[in-house]
Amino acid sequence: MAEVGPTYTGLVLDGLARDPGRVAIRSGNDTLTGQDCLDAVHRMARALERAGLGRGDGVTVLAGNRPEALLVRSAANLLGCRVAMPYPDGPVAEQVALAGFAGTSALVFDPLRCSAAAAGIAQAVPGAALLSLGPAPRGLGTDLLESAADCSPAAFEPRYRPEDVMAVRFTSGTTGRPKGVLRRFARPPRPALPSGSTFLLCTPLCHGGGTTADLALAAGGTVVLQDGFDAGAVLAAVERYRVSRTYLPPHLLYRLLDHPLLSATDTGSLRRVGYTGCPPSPRRLAEATRRLGRVLHQTYSLTECGPVARLSPDEHLDPRLLTTAGRPYPDTAVRVLDEDGTELPPGRTGEVWVRTPTTMAGYWRDPELTARVLRDGWLDTGDLGSLDAAGYLTVAGRRDPMAIVEGHNVFPREVEEPLRTHPDVREAVMFTTADPDRLERVHAAVALASGSRTTAEQLRRWSREHGYARCAPDTVLLLPAIPLNGLGKPDLAVLRALVADGGTGRDGGRSGRVDGGTERADGRSGLTAATAGACEGV
Repeated sequence: MAEVGPTYTGLVLDGLARDPGRVAIRSGNDTLTGQDCLDAVHRMARALERAGLGRGDGVTVLAGNRPEALLVRSAANLLGCRVAMPYPDGPVAEQVALAGFAGTSALVFDPLRCSAAAAGIAQAVPGAALLSLGPAPRGLGTDLLESAADCSPAAFEPRYRPEDVMAVRFTSGTTGRPKGVLRRFARPPRPALPSGSTFLLCTPLCHGGGTTADLALAAGGTVVLQDGFDAGAVLAAVERYRVSRTYLPPHLLYRLLDHPLLSATDTGSLRRVGYTGCPPSPRRLAEATRRLGRVLHQTYSLTECGPVARLSPDEHLDPRLLTTAGRPYPDTAVRVLDEDGTELPPGRTGEVWVRTPTTMAGYWRDPELTARVLRDGWLDTGDLGSLDAAGYLTVAGRRDPMAIVEGHNVFPREVEEPLRTHPDVREAVMFTTADPDRLERVHAAVALASGSRTTAEQLRRWSREHGYARCAPDTVLLLPAIPLNGLGKPDLAVLRALVADGGTGRDGGRSGRVDGGTERADGRSGLTAATAGACEGV
């Protein structure tokens, strides 16, 4: 099939073919060359076709960061199938619901990790074919890898059209049920990655890091896969494989900075450490630049449109810019509007709208929401922010989590930034609840530096003294780590449950410490049932 302009899948496969003898993927002690990857993609495409799949069918992939999971997406796309990837370690009920919502014709799953979800999906979506990445429990589908081994590795003629839907990508769901973002095959090559880079992926393949991994392959580079974040393993990989690029959301970047082996590790190969997802601590960004060098690259990005604005490594040297999200990409337009749709002057906070070449085609099975957020080529991001006279964007937070306290708008940034300036605070997150009178209450969850004896009441006092008094949180929860959802963002539902369990109230000023949190190997923090009930009044 003749390509009409660049397509996402075409870029990835062309990148693998550019230097087929290079190491394209490293995973543990295993390596795959560019040719190995191409052969695997073409074999799996034929195996999927043999299973009855074709253009327009939906393939849901439920697996962690393993080479087969990365490559099977391209195989399904070659057939013209759209691919959805739920978080592999999420609740089974959510995985089953998302598979049904995505219109799954076939489920490709890791049998060692996701068999329970596969069984649930088999019952909820009885027409879906079950294809495992390796031997599965008896009666739970066909081994796709075994089937693909008998197929030809010859180049497979693409069946997709540029205007077809390539993927349904789920949003994080921090403001409600996850939404399915539609991405078409047609895609300009942005953002461009330098050729020959070595990209370390230690965040879920189903999220933004997976896109960067694809782009690294498209640029002729190498992807080093780690299934979950471990700071020591990341440092070892950077030194051993001379990693030049990686993606670390702020909470993972902080854990890397706190690791005792950082100072003894050779990180000189790093050229870019990207981060996005939530407002970072300027103090910790300055520390990262001091210890890692001029490598930090912030991107303000959304699932609905990809990268919007960036703060370059050199711009990280200016302390005044560390609270901004940088300036828009050259091919991107940003405007800030009031509630009536009037563009606001520099310095005024309003609704952030963007226009980029990679804006989504819409939301899966939700034309009404699509019509609300897409207007004349512009996307309503759902974020509040402001532009300064030099064009730097400051994001105040999501429009939905904004609280109205005693007639005043309170944005997450106004609560979190004063707390982050405290020398003992590693992370801070604002969240809200409603009291029985439906009045909004503002709370903060804080992770302290190891060994800190700072109390919640001291932090509330610090917040009043270093910010607006009206923005001081009703409750400060001191946690071992901020609980995260599957995509690495603060789990607001868990935080609200902790407050509900411990009690709130502006008059009582209840604050507390939560002890006994558990740290999971994949970088998420979990809270046990006992932990949830361990709030102590200060």
